[in-house]
Amino acid sequence: GTEKYPRENEYSEYLSKHSGYGNAYTGLNNTNYYFEVDYRHLEGALDRFAQFFIAPLFDSSCTDREINAVDSENKKNQRNDGRRIYQLEKSVLSNPVHPYSQFGTGNLISLRENPLKEGLDIRDELIRWHDKHYTANYMKLVVLGRDSLDQLTQW
Repeated sequence: GTEKYPRENEYSEYLSKHSGYGNAYTGLNNTNYYFEVDYRHLEGALDRFAQFFIAPLFDSSCTDREINAVDSENKKNQRNDGRRIYQLEKSVLSNPVHPYSQFGTGNLISLRENPLKEGLDIRDELIRWHDKHYTANYMKLVVLGRDSLDQLTQW
């Protein structure tokens, strides 16, 4: 949730209620978030979406679930030959001091166990990371809608 929309799943429920959906994927250098929604509800969807970057709550229980989801995705990737070859290429054929060579998916060890061993508060670290990396100078936004460019920009 967010300060403006604190109820968990508010965003996804809004999209579903208005014939839409949303998702995200992470590449090597960026994370892409996207959604579609009935054009009459684009303004409300944009507002809810923007709040994740403006004032997220980072509820501890949600953070824990997301760590488990990342771990689950990592386990799924370990059974995928293409992902295994990709990780092998990263770790064996690339410069070992370059960030590219490092493990990049995340799992329970890297996201929960190691930070706790180091005495770190996972939620505080997540907020610190968000504040550092989720800033306008790193972001791009594309909005496609039926309304005028002036109206879309105003929203």
